[in-house]
Amino acid sequence: KLATEAEEIALKYFGFETETTWKEDNTPLTKADTEINDLVIKRINETYPEHSIYGEEKSDSKENSKYIWVCDPIDGTMAFSCGLPLFVFSIALVDQSNGLPILGLVNDPIMKYMYWAYKDSGAYRNGKKISVSNNTTLKNTYLNTGASGRTVGFSNLPFMKTLSEKKCAVMRYPSFIYGGIQVANGKYVGAVFYAKAGHDVAALKIITEEAGGKVTDLNGNERRYDQDGIGCVVSNGKLHNEILECVRAGKL
Repeated sequence: KLATEAEEIALKYFGFETETTWKEDNTPLTKADTEINDLVIKRINETYPEHSIYGEEKSDSKENSKYIWVCDPIDGTMAFSCGLPLFVFSIALVDQSNGLPILGLVNDPIMKYMYWAYKDSGAYRNGKKISVSNNTTLKNTYLNTGASGRTVGFSNLPFMKTLSEKKCAVMRYPSFIYGGIQVANGKYVGAVFYAKAGHDVAALKIITEEAGGKVTDLNGNERRYDQDGIGCVVSNGKLHNEILECVRAGKL
């Protein structure tokens, strides 16, 4: 229900005339980002007043809360602000005792695809169960990545060169989640995230793993999703170690 409300707000503002301001980190901000973030805080406080909320634009921390909702109101604001239909809404419920999500949802308002999963119950797209691909080689496959990763001690340039040599086609979107969800959907074998934020990867973590895949940080270790971390590697599981080897080629 919350994702549907968020979709209505996104579509209300979406178009070539979208008004945009700029944040201090030189990334765009629209009214849709802030209104959806405010909506998430309002709805969760109404239903789970003891839970905390970590949103990209605004958060609401509760002392000693066991759970925190991690939300990216619009992942792909750059595309959204230009009238390009490459953006999603993402939210995950994270257990603060270990920083791991127990529920995740990604909604694509344009294509009307809603992905979700909760622990030990599988992953779904519009009610249909989904699973990762069975590929055991990178040749003739797709992989998604984002911008340069120098903020977390890696560069994606050697990584992309290595993948090209392995005949793996690399695709990049202004929304990492937009491409990353395609691992759980069985279309991509992997996705590599070169930034810190947990809100960009929390929902992907549980949806991908419930679809049979694997998710770690760029060093191959587990990470928390209620705070910053060392990027993220999302894969079908079978190719996880090989993708990590390619990532390490770009370690600074």
